[in-house]
Amino acid sequence: MILSSAISAAVDDFGEVLAAHPERRTDIAEAAIMKGELRRYPVLYLGHAPDDDVTPSPTKPLSPDPEERLLERLRGLSGPLEMHNPICPRIGLGNGTGTIAASFGIELDPGLGYTPKGERLIDELLAEGMPDPEVSGVIPQMRADIEAALTLTPDWIEIAPPDMQGPFNIAHMLLGTDAFTLPMVEPDKFYRLMSIITEFFLALDANLHCWIGPARFPKFPTCTGRIAECSVNMMSAKTYEKYILPHDLRIATQRGHVTIHPCSGPHVFRATLNNLPNVVYSEAGFIEKAYAGSIGVDDALHEIGDRTVILGIGQELPEGQEEEFIRCDLDRARTNPRLMFAYTGMHWRSKDQEQIKQMHLRLDDYWERTIL
Repeated sequence: MILSSAISAAVDDFGEVLAAHPERRTDIAEAAIMKGELRRYPVLYLGHAPDDDVTPSPTKPLSPDPEERLLERLRGLSGPLEMHNPICPRIGLGNGTGTIAASFGIELDPGLGYTPKGERLIDELLAEGMPDPEVSGVIPQMRADIEAALTLTPDWIEIAPPDMQGPFNIAHMLLGTDAFTLPMVEPDKFYRLMSIITEFFLALDANLHCWIGPARFPKFPTCTGRIAECSVNMMSAKTYEKYILPHDLRIATQRGHVTIHPCSGPHVFRATLNNLPNVVYSEAGFIEKAYAGSIGVDDALHEIGDRTVILGIGQELPEGQEEEFIRCDLDRARTNPRLMFAYTGMHWRSKDQEQIKQMHLRLDDYWERTIL
């Protein structure tokens, strides 16, 4: 009863925050983007790099109680406002990037943000076959979280699926560096494992849609049919097309659309956009130390052409020219409203937070004066 009352109070508090800050609401921006309409506010993200002299604290483990986990997530929803960053009436599930890997027997380290630990042999994984998409790994925890949210929160709070990554990212988590050699040395085994991973991916995705239900499942396309292709940056486009694309195609075909996280890679951006049907979202932007380089916004928009693809712009900022750099992207919205904006100043630290906040306000004003 005490927890239920606290959850109810947290919902009310966040509802008041949402009402007071329409200029920060991702969900309102998303609704306009999906319609191809210019939104009222830019709803952009500005961040800084971690302080050089600060050792990150160990991640606080999740509570074993689903109601306590729900309360903690609700209380965290308004946190981005401290830096004028976007907020959304949407709670997440899972344990980060390792969520699906856990179903295949990979340990997650709670002290390091539930990152996957160790790796497995392909013969072991093939002998075990597909995990149960209802009870393996952290799925029971997610189901309990869904039930708590459905019972204790109103319909205007969406319940987002976990970060499901993508078939090859998952294979990399399971196999380690063997994921890059097995396609060539044992292609049949690799294909079988990728087929198992993809089958599990789709089965869990279907279960999550069923358990959450259409009233609470987010409408924005990045929340379903999303494939993160980070590890594909470490292979060629031809290798991707031969060994990975067939499994991505299966997801794109069954889900009816697909959204891509290319992890900045130019060849990954192009290979997915041009080979997968109905790509509705992808990402681009300058990242200085990306493994395979990064695709610029101009190049990405050229590749997209007249397709109605939402582009998530994520860029590192040039020192001393941050504001002008961002304004160039905001200007693009006049002719292409299907853009999202996120930026990190890798030279910024926590001491620069007030400067960042003031820049954020000036960029909001620039949108109001010149873009609308």
